[in-house]
Amino acid sequence: MERPSQRLIAKKLGVSIAAVSLALRDTGTISPKLSAKIKAVAEEIGYKPNPILASLASKRFRNSEAHRGIPLTVLAFTRTALYNDGLSRRADELGYNLSFLSTSDLNRYSNPCKTLLNRGVQGLVVLGEIPHKYYRESFNWDEFSVVQCGRYANPMPFNVVRPNIFSALRLAYHKARDLGYKRIGFAVGRHDPIIQDDEARICAAYGFSILESDEKDRIEPYLEEMHEIDRFVEWAQRHRPDCVIGFHLGQCAGLIQAGIRVPEDMGFSCLHLLEGDTLGDEEPLTIAGVNQDQGEIARQTIDLLDQQIRHHVKGFVKKQMDVLIPSFWQDGDSLPDKSEPASGRLALYSPKKAD
Repeated sequence: MERPSQRLIAKKLGVSIAAVSLALRDTGTISPKLSAKIKAVAEEIGYKPNPILASLASKRFRNSEAHRGIPLTVLAFTRTALYNDGLSRRADELGYNLSFLSTSDLNRYSNPCKTLLNRGVQGLVVLGEIPHKYYRESFNWDEFSVVQCGRYANPMPFNVVRPNIFSALRLAYHKARDLGYKRIGFAVGRHDPIIQDDEARICAAYGFSILESDEKDRIEPYLEEMHEIDRFVEWAQRHRPDCVIGFHLGQCAGLIQAGIRVPEDMGFSCLHLLEGDTLGDEEPLTIAGVNQDQGEIARQTIDLLDQQIRHHVKGFVKKQMDVLIPSFWQDGDSLPDKSEPASGRLALYSPKKAD
């Protein structure tokens, strides 16, 4: 009979030994459901950790100096730089040496995998969709600990840290309702090709429109390609929602260019907002909406990669971990409170005075 061990627990559940170790030490990096299963099997087979080895492992795990200076690389298969500062800051805090390689940088190497290994790189952060067949089939991912950061298309079996898109839409919808808006139009659109977040946005838009809106206030969501501004404006003019929950600032600019006053004629909130986003130069309009907290996504990405490096979790994972980071709300002039009297540029929402 095989003696009780972490290896036996991992074998019974079809998970990695690293996952078993993390769960039994209550590190908080394993889902509660899986952690409970691991502990149940450990109790079932009578596994008892060696207290001396456990103490040594705990000290080794906490010793950040052991990993100081280890090279990490961000494979940036996208032009967005939303996560770069946060990734660099957290890597520096933990003592790692982080570098960035764009698609054009990687194309200069005849064997990118070998180049990274020669540089001593142990961990990779993947940004964007992995584009080439070489990286999807021939690149030796098993040499590295890998975490995908942010939203993506055509996912590969890596652990992922990304925004919780469904909860972002829920936050935007309920905030609009709390501010007094009833006819709320979702203009969430989609990418081409469609990415995983598109599915979450579309499902959430239909769900809130059907389940939480009165029938007379329901508006068919706008689901066309994300950057078709003219078609979006036609949709807004046809349905005339009290406010639009849109994906990007270009939609708000499109409304204004079409002669729709924001917020006087139609309120607007954005699902992909950065702190301090405004429209216009002379009298800038501050935009209300959801900040997906790219800084926290980046921080959690490096923390997860740090865990994987310490516990030798490399390449594709059998049980993919999908870490969803909640968004937070930012007030702005584009979505004023209709339930209270206003002044100045938002005076349209003040109650009428008696003659």
